[in-house]
Amino acid sequence: MSLNERLLLLGYKKKSLHANLIAFQNDFKISAEIKLHRLTIPRLKELTSGNTSLNLLARTIYSETRGEPYRGMVAVGAVVLNRLKSPQFPKTLVKVITEPLAFTVVSNGQFWLKPNRRAYRAAREALKGNDPTAGSLYFFNPDKSTSTWVKRLRLKLRIGRHVFA
Repeated sequence: MSLNERLLLLGYKKKSLHANLIAFQNDFKISAEIKLHRLTIPRLKELTSGNTSLNLLARTIYSETRGEPYRGMVAVGAVVLNRLKSPQFPKTLVKVITEPLAFTVVSNGQFWLKPNRRAYRAAREALKGNDPTAGSLYFFNPDKSTSTWVKRLRLKLRIGRHVFA
């Protein structure tokens, strides 16, 4: 599979390969200063080998929920997918995950940690429609969150250290 085909799988449809690669690097916070073949291409291949949606979701779940109960892992996956269905959020999984300020793990690089089997299992369960959050669009850890806007959310439930709203 070519680089262009891999980028198309992720929803990058700019006119040139170079523009798509730059957009990918920007979205996933990959430094453009690092030679293209050293980081960008391997990461692009990681996301597009096999089931792309599963890979994206498992990485998000794993990086957001390490140390959390399994039900909380599924819940985080459900929130990501609920955002995908909501008109308030972008229309592709990549854009939901990489939306500025949406998931700290993208901006701080934890998104690239290798997901474990539990994260993949939780992602599969969320993709099958299991939603322990009853449609929540947000989650946060009240012990770590510094954002004041979360105080305006209607809280639905707590699983582990995360609150869902």
